[in-house]
Amino acid sequence: MKLSLLLKYSLVAMLIAATGFSGLAQTTGKKITTRPVAWYGYFNTLQLTSKWSLTSDIGERHFLDNGNQAQFLIRSKVNYALGQNWDAGIGFTYFLSKTTDPNSTSSLAVPELRPFQEFSNKQSFNKVNLSHRFRIEERYFRKTANDELVDGYNFNFRFRYQFSAEYSLYQSKNKSQSLKVKAADEIMINAGKNIVKNMFDQNRVYAGFNYQPIKDLSFELGYMYLFQQKSSGTDFNHGDIIRFTIFHKLKLYK
Repeated sequence: MKLSLLLKYSLVAMLIAATGFSGLAQTTGKKITTRPVAWYGYFNTLQLTSKWSLTSDIGERHFLDNGNQAQFLIRSKVNYALGQNWDAGIGFTYFLSKTTDPNSTSSLAVPELRPFQEFSNKQSFNKVNLSHRFRIEERYFRKTANDELVDGYNFNFRFRYQFSAEYSLYQSKNKSQSLKVKAADEIMINAGKNIVKNMFDQNRVYAGFNYQPIKDLSFELGYMYLFQQKSSGTDFNHGDIIRFTIFHKLKLYK
């Protein structure tokens, strides 16, 4: 696909997402909870063959205003290279979430079981790399009552589209060292019979720097702006997120 056409489609998709997000925030923002959060993550990629790989990550998230845990996750995904810059993946996430209410004294952590499927496309143009990711999630939330977990799960689908771009600021001749600036925007939409007032789930806008000191190991530091609609339809979460991530790749074949 030509660069101009790919950029055109990307900009149109991001404009639609941004327009919907902006209108939502202006017309229905009755109660917005704002909390700064830190996300720490470790991503590991095992390259099994030229086409198959296994990606796993673990993440810990804390509120910066009091140091309490916000979320914890473990995720793993099997990837297959389809050809012509397309990949397909299927995976599973185990998620724990706590309340975002800064005045709450609850220590309840709600488990979520999240199978997912995705397709991604990557394009390289000199020093610029572009990526599109389309993901479908089946989300099973443990039911709660009176601040306690009870038997059973609530279910809904979530559809995610992420557009990201990175620009190489520096790369050594042997490509073992590099410094890149990255930016991304992701829109998430809920679906299912339990979704009544919050079809829009959230929008994430991200910018950061990725530094690779040695081959197959890199460190990334960035800022993410998150705006999320809660199930009431009138309550929102706004997150100012500092994100630190370690990326590690291992090639298991010759």
